[in-house]
Amino acid sequence: MKPELTEQQRQAVDQHHGFLEVESGGSTYVVMSMQVFREMMGVGTEGEYQASLAAIREGLADVEAGRARPVDQFFRQFDRNHGIQG
Repeated sequence: MKPELTEQQRQAVDQHHGFLEVESGGSTYVVMSMQVFREMMGVGTEGEYQASLAAIREGLADVEAGRARPVDQFFRQFDRNHGIQG
C-alpha cells in the first residue's frame, strides 16, 4: 500500500510551511514535505538522502545479524583504549 495525501492534506502541509502535526485516536502524527525532512536530517541532495537510507539499512542488518553490542560496553572499551578515566 502506498498512501497518498488528499488535496486537503497537501494544502494543509503547504499552509504550515511543510510541517503538519495531527492528533488522531490518541496519537500524534507528523506529515512533512520531503524538503523539510531533508533540511531537518541534513540530507539536502538525493544522493545524500539515498546514502543515509543505505547506512540505516546496513546498521539494522548488522543488529539483526548480531554484529552489534550495547553502547555502554562500547564506551567502556573506548575509554580504556584511549586512557579516559570515567
